Amino acid sequence: MPPPLLVGGLVLAAWGLRRLLPLPVAEPLPALGLAVILVALGLILWALAVMLRAGTDPRPDRPDAALVEEGPFRFSRNPIYLGFLLAAAGFALRWGDLWGWVAVFASLLLLDRLVIAREEAYLAARFGPAYEAYRRRVRRWM
Repeated sequence: MPPPLLVGGLVLAAWGLRRLLPLPVAEPLPALGLAVILVALGLILWALAVMLRAGTDPRPDRPDAALVEEGPFRFSRNPIYLGFLLAAAGFALRWGDLWGWVAVFASLLLLDRLVIAREEAYLAARFGPAYEAYRRRVRRWM
């Protein structure tokens, strides 16, 4: 399943579950949640622009033309996925409900174990020592 659909599906499921069985855990913070979502979108768009400028297709099922280490990739090996998690956290903040945070945690777990682990193995095989050096310099998330 494509990562945006994975995270989006979990957030949508959380939205539905909070409508059926609300589990409030905090006061909803709609303004802060919106700000976090906007920061997330900015990070995602920045990372996509840097990838496209480097000639690399951002879709994870396409071969990478270059090892991208510029822009947001200087501080995170996965800034797009980080943006997805921030967006999910923004919704959780807006709702103030446990289901939103369950979606954030499930997204983190699934992205980390199912998507990123596979991508890192591919990048190590594709770019060899250059990727290993990058991996030692830059953290997976931040």
